[in-house]
Amino acid sequence: MVALKKQLVAYQGVPGAYSNIAAEAVFPKLPSKGFATFEDVVRAVQRGKTVYALLPIENSTAGRVADIHHLLPGSGLTIAAEYFQPVRHCLIAYKGTLLKDIRRIYSHREALTQCARYIRKLGVEPVPFGDTAGAVKHIVSEKRTDIAALASAKAASLYRGAVIVQKEVQDDPDNVTRFLILTKNGHKKALTKNVITSIVYKTRDVPAALFKTLSGFATTGTNMIKLESFVPMARHTDAHFYLEFEGNPTVYPSTIALEELQYYTRSFEILGTYPKSPYRKKFNGMGKKS
Repeated sequence: MVALKKQLVAYQGVPGAYSNIAAEAVFPKLPSKGFATFEDVVRAVQRGKTVYALLPIENSTAGRVADIHHLLPGSGLTIAAEYFQPVRHCLIAYKGTLLKDIRRIYSHREALTQCARYIRKLGVEPVPFGDTAGAVKHIVSEKRTDIAALASAKAASLYRGAVIVQKEVQDDPDNVTRFLILTKNGHKKALTKNVITSIVYKTRDVPAALFKTLSGFATTGTNMIKLESFVPMARHTDAHFYLEFEGNPTVYPSTIALEELQYYTRSFEILGTYPKSPYRKKFNGMGKKS
């Protein structure tokens, strides 16, 4: 949990969504507010409507969450913390619905991917929806017995008429989503121990540029945790890179590794330096037990 002053936390979705559950776990004493899209969540902090934003960045089954990499650069927000939320999907339907009668399952596209084998086994049609809890709200408002939703047990308890048909239907029993907590201010005190730094950059147009941006990490023994490429929207040939490494960018040897990296880049931005989640000690990587 993160100990911070009482402020409003923004998340994507409606009450009962996994982002809502994560927000309450990270900030148990703070009020939270749901927004329709990830863009709206970021904008809420930018405009001062909320102080913290909580966004999912990757899932152990489905991989990285689409759109998040595009929102972070140039947003003016800083990553202040990370949080790993176990995800346990339930098949939820309107009261009286039988499993054999279900023809369609609604949920967020990430949840549908996380339950892909289960959905295929049922032989039903997956239907993407804005968020998991919103899908539950939708199917109970329809009052039909041939549709269902994938969401948390909490979502089933919040919407009248919703019942859990089956529990733990995700393909991976250790399914987990990693969230980032963002704010305008970041940490006032410099963090140097057990920290992660996230950066984004674009390489120069020179041979082996990507390799050269990474060579400093090898020579200084700086541990890289993640490297992903992404293409900014409407710029299909303009690849950028999202990188995470252990250490503070202002402390040796990270300073040397970043000097080498920046020499071969056209653009470079530090998104934040933040504490490693204790969850990483329990699991090796995303959701896999050590």
